[in-house]
Amino acid sequence: MFGRRKDIVYKTLVTKKRAVALQKLSAELETPAPAVFKTVKELESDGLVEVFYGQDKAAIMVRAKTIGDYI
Repeated sequence: MFGRRKDIVYKTLVTKKRAVALQKLSAELETPAPAVFKTVKELESDGLVEVFYGQDKAAIMVRAKTIGDYI
């Protein structure tokens, strides 16, 4: 199940083509932010996304690399 969640989160990020706020991504996926953040951290450790931390906690941003990196 976790692998499927990673696929869904990553594919959603790739379609954005730009950084997305964690809260907005969580709302779009209708998934609690802690679960989305955990998945994003897994994707980051896989080298597929970058996480940027702003001055405000709500400013956490994620940015997907190309889908070619995933396949």
